Amino acid sequence: MPKSLASRTPSSGKPRQVALLVETSIISGREILKGIGRFLREGHPWTVVHEPRNLLDAAPAWIRDWKGDGIIARVSSPEMAETLEKTGLPVVDVLGLLKEAPFPLVHVHDGAIAELAAQHLLAQRPASLGYYGMKGENWSEQRRDAFEEAVKREGGELEVLEVARAARFTAKSQKELVRWLTQLPKRAGVMVCNDELANDLLQACRREGIQVPGQIAVIGVDDDDALCSIACPPLSSIRAAHAEVGYEAAQLLSRLMQRRGRRAVAKPVWISPGEVMARQSTDFMQVNDPQLQRALAFIEERGCSGLSVEEVAAASGLSRSVLQRRFRAHMGGTVHEAIQSHRVREGCRLLMETSLSLVEVAERAGFPHAEYFSTVFREKMGCTPKRYRLAVRREQGPKARLPIT
Repeated sequence: MPKSLASRTPSSGKPRQVALLVETSIISGREILKGIGRFLREGHPWTVVHEPRNLLDAAPAWIRDWKGDGIIARVSSPEMAETLEKTGLPVVDVLGLLKEAPFPLVHVHDGAIAELAAQHLLAQRPASLGYYGMKGENWSEQRRDAFEEAVKREGGELEVLEVARAARFTAKSQKELVRWLTQLPKRAGVMVCNDELANDLLQACRREGIQVPGQIAVIGVDDDDALCSIACPPLSSIRAAHAEVGYEAAQLLSRLMQRRGRRAVAKPVWISPGEVMARQSTDFMQVNDPQLQRALAFIEERGCSGLSVEEVAAASGLSRSVLQRRFRAHMGGTVHEAIQSHRVREGCRLLMETSLSLVEVAERAGFPHAEYFSTVFREKMGCTPKRYRLAVRREQGPKARLPIT
């Protein structure tokens, strides 16, 4: 902490000095900072003090003697809460980990997040439902309880597994996770408390040969684009509106600093989540036929690598002719059309998220050349790849959509 900041005394004629004790290591913290940034861009004269940190880091030593005006913090321990309270400054908590923290709280609405996840999974008519969460962390427990309530309203029972944050990667915890996954009645829908833990679960499924989404559909929370993209298959997730938490926390701190007090609000401020960002990890639960599930999972995994109908049939355990009949009966199309739709979906993603040339997009999506890709793309999407990319980037024209099999 620079000495000039630590020793400066606040003055009514100067910009407010605000410390942001918010981690940059995970998506929720970075989104909170974005929301605070939006508040600042609206013309609020704050001087912000921030340094890179992790979620469970202690309060920095310099905060004890800091002569600022207010603090927004992810209060992660009783020791941190005590340190911040001793500063005498108004503090807004944006984590909610401590049940008895002495500060006003702004946080995502964990119950509403769980309701969205339940609606998404229940619509797929799963045979069973599970929740994988963080042991001893109240935000995860609140999501668990709300998810269980939604499941019970539909006459179901919830299977729960929770792991301590520090024990995620121990051999014992990994064995417990595998045992839990293998014992779940298949065609299960599983909500995971966040995207980080959801990736752990997907990796365990992949190691054990459990098909996702054929046998287990998985949805996480936070819509961490990087984690959702590297997941195999890509992870469906709830967009939790952490940026709105940051914005509302900044507004609340501004009011507290004007009053020069730290009086806690009577109730926490809960921010409703955004939406379900559906990806492949919850795509095909509506298919009850286990051999079709294997075929669809194989297409998701290998569809952009020159996959043939014969290879899909072999993976499903059916002859080509029987597989084709079942596809027409259940999917309303052929195996070849399902492969093409998968390739076009991948082409859409590449057009939206990258600056690759049309030739490179076609190659990565599994098409032999760009001309054929353009022809199939136009048939499926009703426009050329170039026009699709322009429409998405300019946010013009019809809402971008992905074809389904």
